[in-house]
Amino acid sequence: MLALMNNKIFVLFIILLLCAGCLYEKTSTTAPNLRTPLQANFGAMLTIGEPIRVDAQSDPPQLIPSRALTFIDELRGYGLADNGKELQLIQTSDGGVTWQAKNKITNQAAPSAISFLDTETGWLFAKDRGTNKSELRLTSDGGQSWEVIAQNLPGLEGTQGTPYFQFFDRQKGLLAAQSYTDLQLLRTQDGGLTWSVSNRIPLPAKAAGAFTFQSQTTGWFIGPGSGKREKDSLTLYQMKDGGTWLETSRLPNSAGNPVAIAFADAQHGYILLKTRTQSTEQEIRWQWLRTVDGGKTWSQHAFPSTFQPLEASVQMNFATATSGWLRDTKDIWRTTDEGLNWSLVTP
Repeated sequence: MLALMNNKIFVLFIILLLCAGCLYEKTSTTAPNLRTPLQANFGAMLTIGEPIRVDAQSDPPQLIPSRALTFIDELRGYGLADNGKELQLIQTSDGGVTWQAKNKITNQAAPSAISFLDTETGWLFAKDRGTNKSELRLTSDGGQSWEVIAQNLPGLEGTQGTPYFQFFDRQKGLLAAQSYTDLQLLRTQDGGLTWSVSNRIPLPAKAAGAFTFQSQTTGWFIGPGSGKREKDSLTLYQMKDGGTWLETSRLPNSAGNPVAIAFADAQHGYILLKTRTQSTEQEIRWQWLRTVDGGKTWSQHAFPSTFQPLEASVQMNFATATSGWLRDTKDIWRTTDEGLNWSLVTP
């Protein structure tokens, strides 16, 4: 009897030792996995997708928005056409295929930008041709009439080009003006009546880059890498506090300069790149980058050689995750599948 009990105790002791080993094995394998998400933030995966198709569209519109373009949903949008003497507000209800004249806007010069919340409420930022001072106008009837609500906006000295201009609701708006090395942010909390000016925010990269904003404090910037090892890569930065750019990921082997960037929401983002071929510096190629997970992974797609927009004036606008537009001074392209295929809606 005693020998039998001793055998049972010995077997039980062996089982306890084996179980302790199992517990040790499980706890020892968790530490490396905790570091994986941190490493992934700075090495975004880039996959090569199918080439993009660009189709011509029949029955081109008589009017096209040559100065500015904004959409409030998949079909309805507004634009500014410039005939050299005055601006004309035009409207589309079929995704940009046809445009109708709404109203003439006199005494306005470049740069000009518009932002509409709906079919009735919109803002126009421009400069007066006579005084060259900036002014902001508001419409509450779809552009039939405009009221000047602010003039000579502060903080725009030394800036260049057309600023980023967007109202996110009836009260909150943002105007981001760029100089060669920094960015000036103007914010309003009262529908555009008054504006506060931020400190000048250094750009993450002094070389050419592109930026966009999702709110008054949240934005994205894409530019070339700064170090020798990163010279052939692109670096994506995000701003969350309204004043600081933080590197979020690097895109390897993405030869090209960023021309435009847009985010439809926090997850769906798009980047347009241009590059010159090695055979001749005159030939320009265009690439499309797309993310559906906030910039963690990207797919890259090549445009056909027939896609040759005026590179100095390309603007991008996405009303939803699938519906977007590319515009230069003479043409508009439209996509309904996140940029994988485009239709030219102008001659």
